Order: sequence, then C-alpha cells, then structure tokens
Amino acid sequence: MSKNEQKVTPQIAVERLINCFETANEEINKALGQNIPKEELKARVKLFVGDAFRKCNVDIKNPTKKGLIEAMNLCKINTEKMLGEKAEPIIKKHYAEMQEIIEKLPDEGDEK
Repeated sequence: MSKNEQKVTPQIAVERLINCFETANEEINKALGQNIPKEELKARVKLFVGDAFRKCNVDIKNPTKKGLIEAMNLCKINTEKMLGEKAEPIIKKHYAEMQEIIEKLPDEGDEK
C-alpha cells in the first residue's frame, strides 16, 4: 500500500472533515467578501463540527462510518441554512470530497 493509498481510519476521516470545512469556509468567506483570520476560522470550524457530532450523538474521537455520515450531513444542512445559495457550489464540491473519504472507511463489523 503506497502512502497515497494509506488506510483511512475514522480519526483520519474526522481530521479531513475538519480540514475540508476549513477550506470550504475560507472559500465561502471570500465569496461573501469577508476576511476572517485563519486562527479564528479554525476555531469556529472546530466548534461547528464538534457541535454537529454532539447533536448526532457521535464520538468525534472514535466515530463509526454511519456516525461520520450523520455528522457530515448535519454540517452540510447547517451550512446551507446559514449561508444560502451563494455557498451551494462550494458546499457541493467539498461534500463530494468528504463522501469519497468516508466511502474508503470499512463498514461497521468489516475491519478488513
């Protein structure tokens, strides 16, 4: 298995979800003409994502594939509600990227 094909673990998926949301938020803020400092943006994203995991009753430190999908969907819905149509293409792009990552996770009980 090459470095690019490393096994995706739930922890890696959460890390990538947070990174993806950071990038998406940077793009959305630019589209809205807002300039939020990087550290503030990172802190907001961690709170936002963490809140979605809590609301879905998903352990952010050891989520299941199903739990990750639930939390990711809630993040998407909340972002769409907050930012509306301007953010839609950005959300769509990053959501697709996250789906690809989560699809690489083994299903529960299938740890191969």
